[in-house]
Amino acid sequence: MILLVVLTRFVYRPLMKMVEERRKRIEFGIKAGEKGVKIINEAEEEKAGIIKKADIQAVGIISEAEKNAQKKAQEIGLQADKKAQQALQETMLIAERKEKEQMDKVEAEAKKLVKEAIIKTVQLSPNQVDEKLIEEAVRGLRT
Repeated sequence: MILLVVLTRFVYRPLMKMVEERRKRIEFGIKAGEKGVKIINEAEEEKAGIIKKADIQAVGIISEAEKNAQKKAQEIGLQADKKAQQALQETMLIAERKEKEQMDKVEAEAKKLVKEAIIKTVQLSPNQVDEKLIEEAVRGLRT
């Protein structure tokens, strides 16, 4: 009976306390991981919205450039046609740059969110998180 009391007090209770603390840490890690996935999904949705908006703007800009090109072609002929082609190329470059800037912003935000999720999940300090791991995770988001 005394052995049972001693074992209960000095072995069983501390062991159960350790098991409960471990369960809480695991639960916290799972919740942090789920939150990270949710944040990544929201970033993906935002990225899709930004890309869609950039596409709409690009179509509008291209459409406007084509209208101007047709007017100039009728008024000036071959010289105006050449200028319209240059304007169209510039418009495409602007649209590509804007899209790239938006993608860079989304990628930077995704890196930040992935890093935060990894830090919360594995409970490391930010200095110990491997930047290559973050890069690979963000690269996985692109596909």
